[in-house]
Amino acid sequence: MKSSLIQNNLSADLPAIESAQGVWLTDTRGKRYLDACSGAVVTTIGHGNPAVIAAMAEQAQHVTFTHRGAFTSVQTEQLADRLAALTGYAGVWFVSSGSEAVEAALQFALQYFREIGQPERQWFLSSSQSYHGNTLGGLSLSGHARRSVAGELAHAFHTLPTPYTYRDSAGLSESDYADALLVLAREQFVEHAHHLAGIVIEPVGGATLSATVPPAHYLVGLKSLCEEFGVLFIADEVMTGLGRAGRMLASDHWGIKPDLVATGKGLGAGYTPIAATLVSERVISAIEQGSGRIQGGHTYAGNPLSIAIASAVIEVLVSEDLVARGARMAVYLREQLENLAASHPVIGDVRGVGMLLALEFVQNRETREVTLPQGQLGRRVAAAALRHGVIIYVATGGFNEAAAVSPPLTISTEEIDYLVAGLDLALSEVESQLLDEGALALVAGVGA
Repeated sequence: MKSSLIQNNLSADLPAIESAQGVWLTDTRGKRYLDACSGAVVTTIGHGNPAVIAAMAEQAQHVTFTHRGAFTSVQTEQLADRLAALTGYAGVWFVSSGSEAVEAALQFALQYFREIGQPERQWFLSSSQSYHGNTLGGLSLSGHARRSVAGELAHAFHTLPTPYTYRDSAGLSESDYADALLVLAREQFVEHAHHLAGIVIEPVGGATLSATVPPAHYLVGLKSLCEEFGVLFIADEVMTGLGRAGRMLASDHWGIKPDLVATGKGLGAGYTPIAATLVSERVISAIEQGSGRIQGGHTYAGNPLSIAIASAVIEVLVSEDLVARGARMAVYLREQLENLAASHPVIGDVRGVGMLLALEFVQNRETREVTLPQGQLGRRVAAAALRHGVIIYVATGGFNEAAAVSPPLTISTEEIDYLVAGLDLALSEVESQLLDEGALALVAGVGA
């Protein structure tokens, strides 16, 4: 019987999960799946960690909710201090989701400019193909299929170029491609100079395009433009932050320090809804020396139960050195994915940073062409992978056929081998279907 639950796909018939441990999920029929995408790139430390579950149970016996406007706690302040120390930021503002963390970053930026006497700065710039959350502010920033639900309520912030080397570099060297992108970016800075508050950038592309990596000095160049025009650099690290990309923050790969950072998925790691906005000394000092008060806030933000759980998550991440471990495992995983690409013509690109990796699928590797209706090829591969016990995360932006392969940082080499074997079977299945349909171009030396 159909339940009253509303799914994104109203006709979806999804497996029901009963339990999870490590990188494995088990449904109510007893079938096991390897979580090759950490849910929606969330479960960095794996499922069912006993230390986190113990912290959850312990805190529930004491207090589960207080309002941030009335009380603080030792644990809340300790977690803020630890995150600040791990990331190098002066302040930490807790919220309950990545979308809220991005929204809070926008509000911090707007308040910063009011505090310093520039209230006209109320505009933001973001990449044309990006995703920054499901709030109105986040959708205004997003070049993603989901922004259509907001209609004309969404602002057209998404006018910066999107680094997409596989599709858009047109044979340019990495350096020349970065320079070309920066020329286009400067045009937007100039056009909006009179009211520009900040730019919001995913250091590595997430849900829209899947693990797209910018050319070497592009982010450095954007940071320089922000300094030149006196605006704030805001990094959306909801997906990449807290170890996923092989560093505590993905921005660290390029040696840049954003003024504000939205973090999320890795903080709760699937154990609780929690996120945080990291605030630089520049921003928090302006507020301290001005009104001395933050105007925003959310009811459940920083609740004691979520704080206790997130504290345990960060303790596991640090004490077990999972950022470094995940980076090592990611090297092995990437090698295996590249081996897959050598034998599967439907794989057009293997890319990513750290344990945020992705495959892009094509029907003609030489021309990079896809002729199936948008989204169908990626969904076919994901459905086949699911049948073979492997879960991948298909890009949802409406622009390409790609999927994240981003398992928990705790994955072993043996589990990676299982993951790759399942993908191998799934890709062979899809390629066979495409060949039967006359919809796959074979490549010399690449099997199908």
